[in-house]
Amino acid sequence: MITYADYLHEAERRKDEMAQAAQYRLRQQVPRQAAPLKQKYQRWLSRLGELLVVWGYQLQTRHVAESRASTGVG
Repeated sequence: MITYADYLHEAERRKDEMAQAAQYRLRQQVPRQAAPLKQKYQRWLSRLGELLVVWGYQLQTRHVAESRASTGVG
């Protein structure tokens, strides 16, 4: 026999599934809308990433040289 508690549980489960479906649809739409923006700036962002890597390498090299000079290790 189906009780009122079973009915409420089933109704809540359906609400959750509908909310999940709505979230899924929204997530599917976002990449399509963001794709032209990504393509437009992809080259610039790639170059920026390269510059950041080079800058980080230079900072690490400088830090190692400064720490060796301060400790007297050659």
